[in-house]
Amino acid sequence: MPPGSRSLGLYVTLLFVLPLAAGCPRSPLSDNVMRTSDIVYGMGYVRDDAADSGYRLQKLYFDLLEPTDIPATSRPAVLMIHGGSFMRGSKTDENLVAVANGLAEAGYVCFLINYRLDGDNPPHPGLWDPAPEEAKALDIPSLAAVRAAFVDAKTAMRHIRANSTVYGIDPARIAIWGESAGAFAALAAGLTEPEEFANDGEGFPVPPENNPGVNPRPAAIVECWGSAVFTPNAFEPGDPPIMIFHGLNDTTVPFIFALDIQARCQQAGIPYRMYLIRGGEHGCWDCEYDGKDLTTLTIEFLRDFMP
Repeated sequence: MPPGSRSLGLYVTLLFVLPLAAGCPRSPLSDNVMRTSDIVYGMGYVRDDAADSGYRLQKLYFDLLEPTDIPATSRPAVLMIHGGSFMRGSKTDENLVAVANGLAEAGYVCFLINYRLDGDNPPHPGLWDPAPEEAKALDIPSLAAVRAAFVDAKTAMRHIRANSTVYGIDPARIAIWGESAGAFAALAAGLTEPEEFANDGEGFPVPPENNPGVNPRPAAIVECWGSAVFTPNAFEPGDPPIMIFHGLNDTTVPFIFALDIQARCQQAGIPYRMYLIRGGEHGCWDCEYDGKDLTTLTIEFLRDFMP
Protein backbone atom coordinates (compact mmCIF):
# COMPACT_ATOMS: atom_id res chain seq x y z
CA MET A 1 0.00 0.00 0.00
CA PRO A 2 1.43 3.44 -0.86
CA PRO A 3 2.58 5.44 2.18
CA GLY A 4 -0.09 7.72 3.60
CA SER A 5 -2.73 6.47 1.16
CA ARG A 6 -6.27 5.49 1.90
CA SER A 7 -7.47 1.98 1.20
CA LEU A 8 -7.32 0.85 -2.40
CA GLY A 9 -11.02 0.11 -2.25
CA LEU A 10 -11.80 3.81 -2.07
CA TYR A 11 -9.75 4.45 -5.18
CA VAL A 12 -11.51 1.72 -7.11
CA THR A 13 -14.68 3.78 -6.86
CA LEU A 14 -12.99 6.21 -9.25
CA LEU A 15 -13.76 3.69 -11.98
CA PHE A 16 -17.35 4.83 -11.87
CA VAL A 17 -16.80 8.58 -11.82
CA LEU A 18 -13.88 9.26 -14.14
CA PRO A 19 -14.37 9.91 -17.87
CA LEU A 20 -13.94 7.17 -20.44
CA ALA A 21 -10.94 7.08 -22.76
CA ALA A 22 -11.58 8.83 -26.07
CA GLY A 23 -9.73 8.95 -29.37
CA CYS A 24 -8.19 11.88 -31.21
CA PRO A 25 -6.56 11.96 -34.63
CA ARG A 26 -2.84 12.42 -35.26
CA SER A 27 -1.80 15.38 -37.41
CA PRO A 28 1.36 16.76 -39.07
CA LEU A 29 3.27 19.70 -37.63
CA SER A 30 1.35 22.94 -37.37
CA ASP A 31 2.19 25.88 -39.61
CA ASN A 32 3.79 27.77 -36.72
CA VAL A 33 6.00 24.86 -35.60
CA MET A 34 9.52 24.20 -36.92
CA ARG A 35 11.49 21.00 -36.40
CA THR A 36 15.29 20.64 -36.32
CA SER A 37 16.51 17.06 -36.09
CA ASP A 38 19.51 15.27 -34.59
CA ILE A 39 21.13 17.90 -32.39
CA VAL A 40 23.79 16.50 -30.04
CA TYR A 41 23.09 17.09 -26.34
CA GLY A 42 25.83 14.98 -24.78
CA MET A 43 27.78 11.73 -24.74
CA GLY A 44 27.20 8.37 -23.10
CA TYR A 45 29.32 5.25 -22.68
CA VAL A 46 28.25 2.12 -24.58
CA ARG A 47 29.83 -1.31 -24.85
CA ASP A 48 32.48 -1.70 -27.56
CA ASP A 49 34.72 -4.75 -27.36
CA ALA A 50 37.13 -3.15 -29.84
CA ALA A 51 37.86 -0.28 -27.44
CA ASP A 52 40.73 -0.63 -24.97
CA SER A 53 38.43 -0.07 -22.00
CA GLY A 54 35.58 -2.10 -23.46
CA TYR A 55 33.47 1.04 -23.80
CA ARG A 56 33.33 4.07 -26.07
CA LEU A 57 31.49 7.38 -25.95
CA GLN A 58 28.42 7.63 -28.15
CA LYS A 59 26.69 10.85 -29.16
CA LEU A 60 23.21 11.47 -27.77
CA TYR A 61 20.67 13.31 -29.93
CA PHE A 62 17.46 15.26 -29.65
CA ASP A 63 14.96 16.81 -32.06
CA LEU A 64 13.87 20.39 -31.48
CA LEU A 65 10.28 21.50 -32.07
CA GLU A 66 9.74 25.21 -31.55
CA PRO A 67 7.14 27.87 -32.30
CA THR A 68 7.99 30.30 -35.08
CA ASP A 69 5.45 33.02 -34.26
CA ILE A 70 6.80 34.27 -30.93
CA PRO A 71 10.13 35.97 -30.14
CA ALA A 72 12.94 33.47 -29.59
CA THR A 73 13.80 34.70 -26.13
CA SER A 74 12.79 33.62 -22.62
CA ARG A 75 10.40 30.98 -23.94
CA PRO A 76 9.26 28.09 -21.71
CA ALA A 77 10.70 24.68 -22.60
CA VAL A 78 9.83 21.00 -22.18
CA LEU A 79 12.27 18.09 -22.29
CA MET A 80 10.32 15.07 -23.60
CA ILE A 81 11.32 11.42 -23.08
CA HIS A 82 9.84 8.49 -25.00
CA GLY A 83 8.97 5.09 -23.56
CA GLY A 84 9.74 1.56 -24.66
CA SER A 85 10.68 -0.51 -21.58
CA PHE A 86 14.26 0.83 -21.82
CA MET A 87 14.67 -1.51 -24.81
CA ARG A 88 13.25 0.40 -27.77
CA GLY A 89 11.52 3.62 -28.76
CA SER A 90 12.64 6.85 -30.36
CA LYS A 91 12.34 10.61 -30.31
CA THR A 92 10.48 10.29 -33.61
CA ASP A 93 7.53 8.37 -32.13
CA GLU A 94 4.46 9.86 -33.82
CA ASN A 95 2.47 10.12 -30.58
CA LEU A 96 5.31 11.92 -28.82
CA VAL A 97 5.73 14.25 -31.79
CA ALA A 98 1.99 14.97 -31.84
CA VAL A 99 2.01 16.08 -28.19
CA ALA A 100 5.20 18.10 -28.75
CA ASN A 101 3.59 19.77 -31.74
CA GLY A 102 0.63 20.81 -29.61
CA LEU A 103 2.93 22.19 -26.93
CA ALA A 104 5.05 24.05 -29.48
CA GLU A 105 1.92 25.46 -31.09
CA ALA A 106 1.06 26.85 -27.65
CA GLY A 107 4.49 28.50 -27.30
CA TYR A 108 6.68 25.83 -25.70
CA VAL A 109 10.10 24.85 -27.05
CA CYS A 110 10.24 21.04 -27.02
CA PHE A 111 13.34 18.85 -26.85
CA LEU A 112 12.61 15.21 -27.81
CA ILE A 113 15.54 13.04 -26.80
CA ASN A 114 16.93 9.64 -27.60
CA TYR A 115 18.77 7.93 -24.76
CA ARG A 116 20.83 4.78 -24.34
CA LEU A 117 18.81 1.57 -24.45
CA ASP A 118 19.41 -2.00 -23.32
CA GLY A 119 20.95 -2.92 -26.69
CA ASP A 120 23.63 -0.26 -26.23
CA ASN A 121 24.95 -2.18 -23.21
CA PRO A 122 25.72 0.88 -21.09
CA PRO A 123 27.95 0.36 -18.04
CA HIS A 124 26.54 -0.75 -14.72
CA PRO A 125 28.70 0.82 -12.00
CA GLY A 126 27.46 -1.55 -9.32
CA LEU A 127 26.57 1.38 -7.08
CA TRP A 128 22.84 1.30 -7.79
CA ASP A 129 20.94 -1.92 -7.68
CA PRO A 130 17.77 -1.33 -5.70
CA ALA A 131 15.75 -4.24 -7.18
CA PRO A 132 12.67 -3.20 -5.20
CA GLU A 133 10.03 -5.86 -4.69
CA GLU A 134 7.48 -3.95 -6.76
CA ALA A 135 9.84 -3.77 -9.75
CA LYS A 136 9.87 -7.55 -10.12
CA ALA A 137 6.36 -7.37 -11.58
CA LEU A 138 7.51 -4.95 -14.30
CA ASP A 139 9.17 -6.04 -17.53
CA ILE A 140 12.48 -4.25 -16.97
CA PRO A 141 15.34 -5.90 -18.90
CA SER A 142 18.37 -4.29 -17.34
CA LEU A 143 19.06 -2.02 -14.40
CA ALA A 144 22.08 -0.75 -16.35
CA ALA A 145 19.74 0.57 -19.07
CA VAL A 146 17.43 2.10 -16.45
CA ARG A 147 20.31 3.89 -14.81
CA ALA A 148 21.70 5.07 -18.16
CA ALA A 149 18.31 6.57 -19.06
CA PHE A 150 18.30 8.50 -15.78
CA VAL A 151 21.84 9.75 -16.45
CA ASP A 152 20.96 10.77 -20.01
CA ALA A 153 17.82 12.61 -18.91
CA LYS A 154 19.92 14.68 -16.53
CA THR A 155 22.54 15.22 -19.23
CA ALA A 156 19.83 16.58 -21.51
CA MET A 157 18.53 18.90 -18.78
CA ARG A 158 22.04 20.24 -18.22
CA HIS A 159 22.54 20.82 -21.94
CA ILE A 160 19.26 22.69 -22.30
CA ARG A 161 19.91 24.94 -19.30
CA ALA A 162 23.55 25.56 -20.25
CA ASN A 163 22.47 26.58 -23.75
CA SER A 164 19.29 28.43 -22.86
CA THR A 165 20.43 31.56 -24.67
CA VAL A 166 21.16 29.58 -27.83
CA TYR A 167 17.65 28.10 -27.83
CA GLY A 168 15.93 31.29 -26.73
CA ILE A 169 14.42 29.79 -23.60
CA ASP A 170 14.04 30.79 -19.97
CA PRO A 171 16.42 28.61 -17.89
CA ALA A 172 14.02 28.89 -14.93
CA ARG A 173 11.09 27.51 -16.96
CA ILE A 174 12.19 24.08 -18.18
CA ALA A 175 9.81 21.19 -17.51
CA ILE A 176 10.48 17.49 -17.98
CA TRP A 177 7.85 15.22 -19.56
CA GLY A 178 8.00 11.45 -19.88
CA GLU A 179 5.83 8.51 -20.88
CA SER A 180 6.20 4.93 -19.64
CA ALA A 181 9.96 4.28 -19.28
CA GLY A 182 10.45 7.96 -20.06
CA ALA A 183 8.25 8.82 -17.08
CA PHE A 184 10.49 6.71 -14.82
CA ALA A 185 13.40 8.81 -16.11
CA ALA A 186 11.54 12.11 -15.81
CA LEU A 187 10.75 11.44 -12.15
CA ALA A 188 14.32 10.36 -11.41
CA ALA A 189 15.82 13.38 -13.16
CA GLY A 190 13.34 15.76 -11.59
CA LEU A 191 13.38 14.52 -7.99
CA THR A 192 16.82 13.13 -7.16
CA GLU A 193 19.70 15.29 -5.98
CA PRO A 194 21.87 16.85 -8.72
CA GLU A 195 24.84 14.64 -7.89
CA GLU A 196 22.78 11.44 -8.24
CA PHE A 197 22.83 9.83 -11.69
CA ALA A 198 25.32 12.48 -12.76
CA ASN A 199 27.71 10.02 -14.42
CA ASP A 200 28.20 6.40 -15.45
CA GLY A 201 30.24 5.54 -12.38
CA GLU A 202 33.87 5.25 -11.37
CA GLY A 203 36.18 4.79 -14.32
CA PHE A 204 33.90 6.66 -16.71
CA PRO A 205 34.93 10.34 -16.68
CA VAL A 206 32.18 12.83 -17.44
CA PRO A 207 32.95 14.43 -20.82
CA PRO A 208 32.86 18.25 -20.89
CA GLU A 209 30.09 18.04 -23.50
CA ASN A 210 27.79 16.85 -20.69
CA ASN A 211 28.03 20.19 -18.85
CA PRO A 212 29.02 18.84 -15.42
CA GLY A 213 28.10 21.20 -12.62
CA VAL A 214 25.02 22.66 -14.30
CA ASN A 215 21.84 22.20 -12.25
CA PRO A 216 19.55 19.60 -13.90
CA ARG A 217 16.49 20.27 -11.70
CA PRO A 218 13.36 21.06 -13.77
CA ALA A 219 10.63 23.49 -12.81
CA ALA A 220 7.84 20.92 -13.26
CA ILE A 221 7.38 17.22 -14.03
CA VAL A 222 4.78 15.51 -16.21
CA GLU A 223 4.69 11.72 -15.87
CA CYS A 224 2.40 9.60 -18.03
CA TRP A 225 1.71 5.95 -17.15
CA GLY A 226 5.03 5.65 -15.32
CA SER A 227 6.33 4.87 -11.86
CA ALA A 228 8.78 6.02 -9.20
CA VAL A 229 9.54 2.42 -8.23
CA PHE A 230 13.30 2.93 -8.64
CA THR A 231 13.42 6.26 -6.79
CA PRO A 232 10.77 5.92 -4.06
CA ASN A 233 12.67 7.94 -1.48
CA ALA A 234 13.41 10.92 -3.72
CA PHE A 235 10.22 12.83 -2.88
CA GLU A 236 11.03 15.79 -0.62
CA PRO A 237 9.44 19.12 0.33
CA GLY A 238 10.25 21.76 -2.24
CA ASP A 239 10.45 19.34 -5.16
CA PRO A 240 8.90 20.38 -8.49
CA PRO A 241 5.13 19.97 -8.95
CA ILE A 242 4.06 16.77 -10.66
CA MET A 243 1.29 15.95 -13.12
CA ILE A 244 0.20 12.28 -13.02
CA PHE A 245 -1.67 10.83 -16.03
CA HIS A 246 -2.59 7.15 -15.95
CA GLY A 247 -5.17 4.74 -17.33
CA LEU A 248 -7.10 2.63 -14.86
CA ASN A 249 -6.95 -0.37 -17.21
CA ASP A 250 -3.16 -0.26 -17.54
CA THR A 251 -1.82 -3.79 -17.11
CA THR A 252 1.78 -2.94 -18.03
CA VAL A 253 2.33 -0.39 -15.27
CA PRO A 254 -0.80 -0.75 -13.11
CA PHE A 255 -2.44 2.43 -11.82
CA ILE A 256 -1.44 1.52 -8.25
CA PHE A 257 1.91 3.09 -9.17
CA ALA A 258 0.14 6.38 -9.89
CA LEU A 259 -1.49 6.17 -6.46
CA ASP A 260 1.94 5.59 -4.95
CA ILE A 261 3.25 8.78 -6.58
CA GLN A 262 0.21 10.68 -5.34
CA ALA A 263 0.71 9.41 -1.78
CA ARG A 264 4.38 10.36 -1.79
CA CYS A 265 3.52 13.84 -3.08
CA GLN A 266 0.98 14.24 -0.29
CA GLN A 267 3.47 13.03 2.29
CA ALA A 268 6.16 15.49 1.13
CA GLY A 269 3.79 18.38 0.43
CA ILE A 270 4.63 18.43 -3.29
CA PRO A 271 1.94 20.09 -5.45
CA TYR A 272 0.41 17.63 -7.91
CA ARG A 273 -2.47 17.00 -10.26
CA MET A 274 -3.64 13.48 -10.97
CA TYR A 275 -5.77 12.30 -13.87
CA LEU A 276 -6.90 8.67 -13.73
CA ILE A 277 -8.70 7.64 -16.89
CA ARG A 278 -11.55 5.13 -16.86
CA GLY A 279 -10.92 2.61 -19.62
CA GLY A 280 -7.42 3.94 -20.26
CA GLU A 281 -4.73 1.36 -20.99
CA HIS A 282 -0.95 1.67 -21.17
CA GLY A 283 0.07 4.27 -23.74
CA CYS A 284 -3.09 6.26 -23.15
CA TRP A 285 -2.20 8.86 -25.78
CA ASP A 286 -5.75 9.39 -27.00
CA CYS A 287 -7.42 9.46 -23.60
CA GLU A 288 -9.46 12.41 -22.42
CA TYR A 289 -10.27 13.61 -18.93
CA ASP A 290 -13.33 15.80 -18.55
CA GLY A 291 -13.25 16.41 -22.32
CA LYS A 292 -9.60 17.50 -22.34
CA ASP A 293 -6.82 15.59 -24.07
CA LEU A 294 -3.32 14.95 -22.77
CA THR A 295 -1.80 17.95 -24.55
CA THR A 296 -4.43 20.34 -23.19
CA LEU A 297 -4.04 19.04 -19.65
CA THR A 298 -0.27 19.38 -19.92
CA ILE A 299 -0.55 22.98 -21.10
CA GLU A 300 -2.95 23.85 -18.28
CA PHE A 301 -0.64 22.24 -15.72
CA LEU A 302 2.45 24.04 -17.04
CA ARG A 303 0.70 27.40 -17.22
CA ASP A 304 -0.37 27.06 -13.61
CA PHE A 305 2.91 25.79 -12.18
CA MET A 306 5.46 27.16 -14.65
CA PRO A 307 3.93 30.53 -15.68
